[in-house]
Amino acid sequence: MKNKAYEKRFSEHPALWVILGAAVLFIHFFIFFRIADAAGQGLLSFGWLAISLFMMFLLFVSRRTKSISSVVGRKWTDRVGGIWILFVVFTFFFIILMDLVKWATGLPLSLGVGLIIPFSISFVLVGMGIKQANTIQKTMITVRTSKLPKGCERLRIVQLTDLHLGPFVGLPLLAQILRRVREVDPDIVVVTGDLADGKLTGRKREISMLRRIRPKYGMYAVPGNHDYYDDIDEAVFFMESSGMKVLRTEAVEAGGIIIAGADDRDHMIKEQWNLSRSETMVLSYEREQREKFLLLLRHRPIVETGTEGHFDLQLSGHTHGGQLFPLFSSRHRIAGYGRGLKKLKCGGLIYVSNGAGFVGPPVRLMAPPEIAVIDLVREK
Repeated sequence: MKNKAYEKRFSEHPALWVILGAAVLFIHFFIFFRIADAAGQGLLSFGWLAISLFMMFLLFVSRRTKSISSVVGRKWTDRVGGIWILFVVFTFFFIILMDLVKWATGLPLSLGVGLIIPFSISFVLVGMGIKQANTIQKTMITVRTSKLPKGCERLRIVQLTDLHLGPFVGLPLLAQILRRVREVDPDIVVVTGDLADGKLTGRKREISMLRRIRPKYGMYAVPGNHDYYDDIDEAVFFMESSGMKVLRTEAVEAGGIIIAGADDRDHMIKEQWNLSRSETMVLSYEREQREKFLLLLRHRPIVETGTEGHFDLQLSGHTHGGQLFPLFSSRHRIAGYGRGLKKLKCGGLIYVSNGAGFVGPPVRLMAPPEIAVIDLVREK
């Protein structure tokens, strides 16, 4: 199958960079002229201009050239530049909001106050977002079922998704994530895509840390869209080296339940009777699913029509819970279900996790990073 969605990252399209670059330049100069109006053509306004030009140059060098190619270099240029751009965008919107408030209410706000308030609010919001992005929470979910194996009263599953290990998420956050996993002592760990990001060479420390997680019935993973962007074979090798069984539209039995994993592309590949490859895989376990709990792993939070009622619980990620509320990034417009636990009309449940990592600036607002702890409990 040839699909353009997997040929390059969304952020690598030249037209996107032209549009975003023009918008970012406009915002920087808009704020510059506001500072100049309030403080004059002095040190403050030209200091802002100098910092702005340096930050934009830093982002350009890290993204559009090979001058900064190491993981460490990319991590810091992406983080510093990303945080700066987010701070500037927030400031711009709050300046516009202050203008609207002043126009609507007639408040006698000076030009200086009209800048100090937006800068202060933006600084606080970005600080809160950085703290939230680096504080992993546990989300506890209980699913009652009559399909647990005889003698098993509770089966604990931990879902990890969208870690994006690499230039974005480093070792300290991974250590915190894995510490949370060990605290809940899971029977099974599942990874629903986008485990790593960027080149996967030299990732021995991440692999070593992940291999220390040894749940009773094993670790299982499915690929996500980011796993395809660079090299899917490398991504699968990374997961397998980390101790995971990679399910690429196949299923296994573990802990007395069926774990079916849908490859990220296979909802687009049609097979017999016009069913997708992943629909065919789920339906092939129709007889077994009457007696055994079927856990479906799928990166994207979509439920294919043919699979409704043929699985008991689907675990997905991909959306990051929006990551940056109230900014409407592409993650707010993704097709499928929103974050949280939903009951499906034809039977079964879907849980869409916020994920544990992030892409771009290390900032989350009203979308805290999480590991999902799902307890399958015998129905009385």
